[in-house]
Amino acid sequence: MKLVLSIFLFIITSLYAITFEEAIANFNSKNYVEAYDQFSELALDDDANAQYNIALMNYKGLGVNKNLKLAFFWYEKAALNGNFVAQNNLAHMYYLGEEVKKDLALAEKWYKISAESNYPLAQLNLGLLYDSSSNEEKVKEAFFWYQKASEQGVIIAQNNLAKMYYTGRGTKLDKQKALYWFEKSAAASNPIAQANLAMMYLTADGVTKDINKAILLLTKSAEQNNLSAMIKLADLYGKGKETSLDYEKSFYWYNRALEFNSTAAIFHVGLYYYHGYGVPKDIKKGIEFIKKASDKGYKRAASFLKLLNDPENIDTN
Repeated sequence: MKLVLSIFLFIITSLYAITFEEAIANFNSKNYVEAYDQFSELALDDDANAQYNIALMNYKGLGVNKNLKLAFFWYEKAALNGNFVAQNNLAHMYYLGEEVKKDLALAEKWYKISAESNYPLAQLNLGLLYDSSSNEEKVKEAFFWYQKASEQGVIIAQNNLAKMYYTGRGTKLDKQKALYWFEKSAAASNPIAQANLAMMYLTADGVTKDINKAILLLTKSAEQNNLSAMIKLADLYGKGKETSLDYEKSFYWYNRALEFNSTAAIFHVGLYYYHGYGVPKDIKKGIEFIKKASDKGYKRAASFLKLLNDPENIDTN
């Protein structure tokens, strides 16, 4: 489960607007040393926004050497003074156990305080925290917070909310609402949502089957380096059942998937070289790839090698 840490600068004008604006201007100009000094002076006056910014700069190592201990100290100060972004980031440090003993109860506490201030990333994080639970009531709370974050445009939350509607986990199953939220997230270029939406169109699950739309969505997702979309596209083009058979496109996507060390991709690239599917035939190179996939535990590769002298028994689909 990947939680989201807020890393943007918190900008609020106040009675000390000129000084604060100068610090912001220095930060934006990457004059971090001077910005840090200015924020420090304000932070010592117990200003929550300056305290947050000092914490952030220590956390990221901007203007000072990276110092998670100081980051935690100032995030806690800012959080206690009501800065909801600091509250989220403090929770994140408790969740990860960064410079403090890992404490999921305190992570939950601070995520919730921030989420109740309507901070969307905290709402997402609280949803992710509850979503990992086996407790049915917690899962229902995950749905609640995903919905809150989704309504504020958090695309990860939108995809996760759609999944809950799609499976009926934490809420009543509703394919139309799943479709709505997958579409919202996919339209915002979330590659996971694009792939999920594509599968709905591919399988006609809750929507009229549309192969062209499915392939378009899978392509958009794959172009953003979503491995599952790459493999699915390669499979569709390689089998030619749902769309026109195109070994060149199939090989292209299996070959792209090699970047992620996918054993399925390694095997199929080898298979395509071995047979000359979409690429010049090269038996030696093909066997090298297939052996590599076998060494990584891919069963079809091992079977291919075992039956290499009996091609009629080889599954080459």
